[in-house]
Amino acid sequence: VNPYTGRDSLEPFFDYRDRGVLVLCRSSNPGGADFQDLVLSGPDGGMPLYEHVATKSREWNVNGNVGLVVGATYPSELAKVRELCPDMPILAPAVGAQQGGVSEAVASGVAAGGRNLVISSSRSVLYASSDRRDFATSARDAASGLVSQINQTLDKIGKGW
Repeated sequence: VNPYTGRDSLEPFFDYRDRGVLVLCRSSNPGGADFQDLVLSGPDGGMPLYEHVATKSREWNVNGNVGLVVGATYPSELAKVRELCPDMPILAPAVGAQQGGVSEAVASGVAAGGRNLVISSSRSVLYASSDRRDFATSARDAASGLVSQINQTLDKIGKGW
């Protein structure tokens, strides 16, 4: 969901306690900086809009069903959001075709227990082959390679399963 319309517009989604809601926090495209990086003033100093979205989403997470979308193309922003929301699930799109790094995303976004980060690499898997005859094998190999990279990074940073 887009947080731009505020809590009252999102609350009907939050009220479904048995469903998860992903709030767009920091998109993976460069143009997202046009608004998401704007610095807001406040009593404790300034913070970028995406950080404000993260902190508001944490407040809104009274039912434990709110997560965030933070692009893997911005590992430092992903790390900051993880710091602000240490236990909330984060969907990190843009690994692969959009140049987001697997290792950087995992190291920046995984929670303390090595969980609560969903890596999305849709195009890299979906377009692993343009040949219908080996599409399934190529897609499986691409997905398996991604899982291997994620697990290697988790082991490297001491958060393996």
